Amino acid sequence: MKLPAPLRWIRDGWMAFSHLLGLIMSKIILTIVWIVLFSIYGVIQKIISFLRPEKPQASYWVDPPAEAPDALRHQF
Repeated sequence: MKLPAPLRWIRDGWMAFSHLLGLIMSKIILTIVWIVLFSIYGVIQKIISFLRPEKPQASYWVDPPAEAPDALRHQF
């Protein structure tokens, strides 16, 4: 497009500004979309984990025998 010389520098400045604004806004918009999508994914995962009952897992832990309170008086 042929523009008169005085308008060309205004157009070039506007195009540079719009390019810079586009770079900034795309990063902001992509960040917001990323946060929203992963937040929704996390909430769905939490809901699914609450709805799914956990199976009791076998453990090799053996409870130690209970000691009398007097056993701690004379340790040494």
